[in-house]
Amino acid sequence: MSGRPLSKWAVLAAVFTLGVLADQGSKFLAVDRLTTAFQRVGAETPGQKFEAFWRLRHLEPLASESFYVYRPLWRMHYVENPSAAFGFLGFVPHGARYALFIVISIAAVAFVVHYYRRLEARQRLLQMALAFVAAGTVGNLIDRLARRYVIDFVDWYWWNRPDLYWPTFNVADSLLVVGIGLLLLQPSRQAGAGRAGGGLGNHKGGLGRLKLPCTRSSSR
Repeated sequence: MSGRPLSKWAVLAAVFTLGVLADQGSKFLAVDRLTTAFQRVGAETPGQKFEAFWRLRHLEPLASESFYVYRPLWRMHYVENPSAAFGFLGFVPHGARYALFIVISIAAVAFVVHYYRRLEARQRLLQMALAFVAAGTVGNLIDRLARRYVIDFVDWYWWNRPDLYWPTFNVADSLLVVGIGLLLLQPSRQAGAGRAGGGLGNHKGGLGRLKLPCTRSSSR
């Protein structure tokens, strides 16, 4: 017997919750494994570390040696980023930049909720894409509200050349990139289906109507 199909709101809740937990959990591990902050304050138990994770600020001076996942290309390196990708809006004064990022994040979440309501139950790819965007946005928003900067730690660079690097990023950034990438891929597929006689492009809530903001919340 086949069960009732999973509702689109259950999909959003599950993907969003897992995404935010993965993002914040990985940032906790970054502080634990890539800095000496917990040792400095004597945090040993999980509860003590959890409390210190939310209390401590500006830990870059306590960063330990990078952990190399694959030395020629990939290392884990603790970074605190008050700006967005590629130093976006870095020229704006810190206070104004912080407020602007909060507004952008709230607008992005509102965008997701508004268009998610218009999706049909079978539009799973769009549901996943919007859930990724929501989780990534909120993951970095939590950092900004708690610390006024975002914790980044994934460092990719060209073959044994750390000076030739991709901006350091985190799980929330990855969710945003994947989610926005899926959204950008959707219109052409839907348009083709619509020309063929009524595919997803003709359904209410199809991404043929969506206009995506070209913003990203984090990274150096």
